[in-house]
Order: sequence, then C-alpha cells, then structure tokens
Amino acid sequence: MANYATKFYSASYTGGYTSSVVKGNLNDNSNQPRGVVQVDITSGTVSLQMRLTDEAPWFEVKNYTADTVEEVVLAPQMRVVVTDTAECWIAETH
Repeated sequence: MANYATKFYSASYTGGYTSSVVKGNLNDNSNQPRGVVQVDITSGTVSLQMRLTDEAPWFEVKNYTADTVEEVVLAPQMRVVVTDTAECWIAETH
C-alpha cells in the first residue's frame, strides 16, 4: 500500500507563516486514524493545529521546538503555524 505524504504548504517558509489546510485520510479510502509528522526547524517553533469542520475553532495539538518525527492522530483538517523558519510534513501510516 502506498504512503501518502503531504507538506504543509505556504507561499513563503521564512519569517513565520500559517500553512494551507491539509485534510486527513488523503487517499479517501484508507480510514487511517493515525499518521506520522516530520518537523524540520531552522529557527522558531511549529504549532500543529487541528479541527473537525470548517466551523470549528482551530486548537493546538502540539508545539514543536526541535526537529522531530512522531506519530499523531489524523484530523479532518490540519495546519501548522510557524513563528520563524520551519517546514512540516504529514503522512498516513499503513
């Protein structure tokens, strides 16, 4: 089974940003409840945020201050808020 990895996208990755929204279960048929997140921080922090619907408020699941790879629960909508310079990816696990 293929692994579906997505980078949290932003027009600029320096000076801080809020990424575009990434949807959980990217292949729409796996129903995977968990995934792996990889964070690469040059400087600053990465806040992983999630919500269930467009109407729900965003909430912080984890705040990263160092490079890491770890398992996370996937949500219908996810984004990252970066304070300086960092990149983040998320993938379903199979």
